[in-house]
Amino acid sequence: MNISINPCPEDKRCECCGKHISQLKPFGKEGDPLVGNFEGALLLKTFRTLFPRDKELDKELDKLDEEFKPNNYECYEEKLIEVYGKERADKITFYEQAVNTVGASWECRDCICLGDEEYFKVMVSKRKNG
Repeated sequence: MNISINPCPEDKRCECCGKHISQLKPFGKEGDPLVGNFEGALLLKTFRTLFPRDKELDKELDKLDEEFKPNNYECYEEKLIEVYGKERADKITFYEQAVNTVGASWECRDCICLGDEEYFKVMVSKRKNG
């Protein structure tokens, strides 16, 4: 019996761009493109947030946080409902959970260095192009 606690995806594809390992250039030694020697690896596991950040919503929530602190609300959810209504408050709560939760992602040397914004653009593009 063979047990692997960190298997790469069964389809052997980069979970960001979708390229198969047969299409990938392997990682090189230290500095290509990461600190650490990953020479020969085609996919590496990294961790990403599950949802892209919304800069405008983040600004709005930061402003709300500043208002929240001095007024000493017992429950943040109570303040969200007061400001946005129940339905929108539930969506905001889900958003905050999603952007603060990370999951494993197996990525090629081209994708692993992408910032979150670029990463999600590639993911969306991959879905659109099938």
